[in-house]
Amino acid sequence: MATALSLDQFWHSPARQLLAYPNGNESTLVDRWDELQTYGLEAIYSHGPKTLSSLRILGLGYCGVVLRVRHHGHDRVLKICRDPSPQSNLRREASMLIRANAIGVGPTHLAHSNNFLLMDHINGPTLADWLQDAPSVESIYRVVRNLIYQAYRLDQIGLDHGDLRCITSHSLIWSLAPVLIDFSGASLDRRPANVTTLVQGLFISTHLSQLLRPWFPHLRKASLIEHLRRYKQQPSLDQIRLLAIYLKLN
Repeated sequence: MATALSLDQFWHSPARQLLAYPNGNESTLVDRWDELQTYGLEAIYSHGPKTLSSLRILGLGYCGVVLRVRHHGHDRVLKICRDPSPQSNLRREASMLIRANAIGVGPTHLAHSNNFLLMDHINGPTLADWLQDAPSVESIYRVVRNLIYQAYRLDQIGLDHGDLRCITSHSLIWSLAPVLIDFSGASLDRRPANVTTLVQGLFISTHLSQLLRPWFPHLRKASLIEHLRRYKQQPSLDQIRLLAIYLKLN
């Protein structure tokens, strides 16, 4: 169960270190605290599978710490830039998310600044956890199909997510719809490979591929790789439809 902390309670607790985790000094903490005040947050929750600085959090990555927060009466997600971080700030990631939102992909971007990124909270399990709950065949096919078409739309705008082979860590299921998350590794500067890496993550030599295997007994690795090769040569909607037909998603 989530425990809500007011911003004042958060600031006067060990969790304040999360504003510049892991090495931020007092000066950095104060600067970021002032920056955070502009967001109008009502509460910061102790909620999530990990515990850091005495606060439960949603996630910890190379670039940021992810918290559940309350903002204008709604549950949101706040990403805080690590100090130090591979990225100097979160503005580039925010711009990638805004581009993805324009084609209906990713959690909704709400606000950002140098050190914070505020997004919609996706209140759902990871793809792997969702599969453990034995959903229907129809819902599994629907989610897989939706993921592939989202990856295709990203390919079409030239935005490479960068981490879709690890799809178990980069998608949440909300109301029987998958939401791709974490655009920290996204780029417009490399050739997009969202469909090929996603499909490999779903079906080829991963933990998730073993979970999905019972629902795709007809799948053969060589045939799947051939479909991906054809798509790579001609990344078109026709090739995506042929892939969906082969996977029996239509």
